[in-house]
Amino acid sequence: MDKKIGLICIAILVMILIYMWMPLSISKAIGETYITVYIRPDGGVEPSNAPITTTDKHYYKLTGDLLGSIVIERSNIVVDGNGHILAGRVAQGYADDKGLIIKASNVVITGFKLQGFSKALIIVDTSSVEVKKCTINGNWIGIYIDRSSKILIHNNTMRDNAPSIHIVNSTYVEANGNVIEGRGAGVVVKNSSNAYIHGNVIHSKIGGVFVDHSDMVYVGDNEVVVPNDIGISIENSLRTYIFNNSIDGENEAGSCSIRVTSSENTVIHKNLLLNTPEAVVIDGSSNHTIISYNHISSKDPFRVPSITLTGGSTDVVVYGNSGEMRIELHNSHKVVIQNNTNVMIEGDASSLLTICINIHTSIELSDISNAYICGNLVDTTTVNGIVVSGTNITIHGNTVKNYRHGNGISVGGDFIKVYENEVTNNSQGVSVTGSHFEIYNNNITYNNAGVVLAGPTSGGIIHNNFIAFNGGGHEPFCSGPGTGVCIYGSKPYNITFYHNSFVNNSLNNGKQIYITREGYKWDNDYPSGGNYWSDYIGTDVKKGVRQDEPGSDGIGDTPYQVSIYPGELDRYPLVKRPPYPSKSLFNLSPPPKIVIEPPLIKISTPTPTQTSTTPTTTTYTTTSLPRTTTASTTPTTSPPQTHITTTTITTSTTSVHTTTPQTIASPTTTQGISGTVATTTSTPQKVSEATTLIAVVITVIVIGIAAVFLLRKRMV
Repeated sequence: MDKKIGLICIAILVMILIYMWMPLSISKAIGETYITVYIRPDGGVEPSNAPITTTDKHYYKLTGDLLGSIVIERSNIVVDGNGHILAGRVAQGYADDKGLIIKASNVVITGFKLQGFSKALIIVDTSSVEVKKCTINGNWIGIYIDRSSKILIHNNTMRDNAPSIHIVNSTYVEANGNVIEGRGAGVVVKNSSNAYIHGNVIHSKIGGVFVDHSDMVYVGDNEVVVPNDIGISIENSLRTYIFNNSIDGENEAGSCSIRVTSSENTVIHKNLLLNTPEAVVIDGSSNHTIISYNHISSKDPFRVPSITLTGGSTDVVVYGNSGEMRIELHNSHKVVIQNNTNVMIEGDASSLLTICINIHTSIELSDISNAYICGNLVDTTTVNGIVVSGTNITIHGNTVKNYRHGNGISVGGDFIKVYENEVTNNSQGVSVTGSHFEIYNNNITYNNAGVVLAGPTSGGIIHNNFIAFNGGGHEPFCSGPGTGVCIYGSKPYNITFYHNSFVNNSLNNGKQIYITREGYKWDNDYPSGGNYWSDYIGTDVKKGVRQDEPGSDGIGDTPYQVSIYPGELDRYPLVKRPPYPSKSLFNLSPPPKIVIEPPLIKISTPTPTQTSTTPTTTTYTTTSLPRTTTASTTPTTSPPQTHITTTTITTSTTSVHTTTPQTIASPTTTQGISGTVATTTSTPQKVSEATTLIAVVITVIVIGIAAVFLLRKRMV
């Protein structure tokens, strides 16, 4: 009897354990069911037992984690995720899973954790939506905005989305204060206008900000770290402003800070561009680009970042940039490079160039035309100072020094002017090869060879230069020690020297001039006269064409033998040194005017408080940068004309930037959102009700069996 009662007690204990286990089992089963929850236009929530509560149909709060989607059809509401997870099943192969879908206006989304969706948060065909303080991780696309306006995305944390924010076909979109990290791209703006992407922290393996086929997009004050990819990319766009960003490529070989392709009116202003081989690339026939006041540097001493202009780019101003950089020109036209520091300028096949007032620079260009190079301090550690070739080249007022193993100024081509330069302490001071050239008013001192003419050189005039204290070392073009002028292998066709001062240059075969052929002209006829020679010992007591009339005229009475060739004579040597070479003003244009006024966005959204019953208007105002001026340099008169069209940006419209994503890390499903979301929907039962009912039934059955058994035993 006692044994039977013991068995009955054990059975009851087993039933109690089942009672305790059932809630866990049923809860797990419900958690694995994907459901779609609707907030309907009338404020109702479907299904009614979904974990969303509201007391006033204006403030909605998630009360638990949810596997599924939420579709918002009601306007003028706040939806608070309350720190809970809204999860999808993309990792399990459900490519159509979408998270929060906003199809109403004046909506605030806050406090959600969104993960595992093809598109975590979708804003389509609406306006005045604010998304803040959400965590969005591990989705194909984080926030997707399409055909919408007045959208504010701020203070969210996003990781491993591709991209995190995707703006397409939208206008007046602002994204600020977001933290974006991981494997996917940061922000994409496509076919949109008046977007403002600012104050974000983007650490991405695949691109920072992409702008494509858009107009009036502002990208400012962001921190972008993108090794082996592009920090900010602009393609096929108009009026894009990139300003005050910090972009770091972490010295990876494939990194590029900013790339502009086939775009117009792009401003790149006051950015910090760090540790990238390519700081800025302008490509694909981009027009009207300003690159101004950026700081460019690299921690790698063997890798100098570059600004590259290529692919037929035109009307480009590179002004006031600092740090250490190379500027490369390839097939570019109407380019101004001015007021930059620590810059090596290189390239070819370009025209209408103005390169002026750069400090600590060197210039090596080939196959160029209509170039004006002025006022530069050329003293870098490269082999040569200014080495250029082409046609219609003017080199004016530069200081070129300390190139003891290379050329100070070397020009090859036709129609060349070299004037008012300070050229000192170089291997060769001024070297010219070509025709129709003029070298005048230069101060050429302390070089191994002062002036070198080599190769087929003709039709030149060298006048009013101060050529002094040159020579000392061996110079190949002088076939011995360097001296004032060395002319090597050049046919003496129409080349004239006059009014130059040859002072104490080292002697080559006893002369300050070394030539390999006869036939040069060394004076400008009478009464203009010839040159001043510091070793001339003649007197001036006669005058006249033949110097046989009484009276002095400032011209020596006997000719000066210029070289070892007896026929090379300065017939009218000057007995007094001409005035020191004069200086003229540079032909510069004023800096371009840059006015950056990011869009102002006004959205009317409800305040995020549970007791609110009516929406209030919240105005988000962006602070515009102060107006700054940047240079567009245009030579006038004799130098080639370089007309740069610069833009004055005055944006007073109310707008916010929009971005379009390019899926880079993983494929994305970009199907449109229709009125009803197609999902597997199952109506859940409340866990407490289900478990209580089952447990009560089982308990009644067990007790009934036990009672019958005991009664039968007693009857026996």
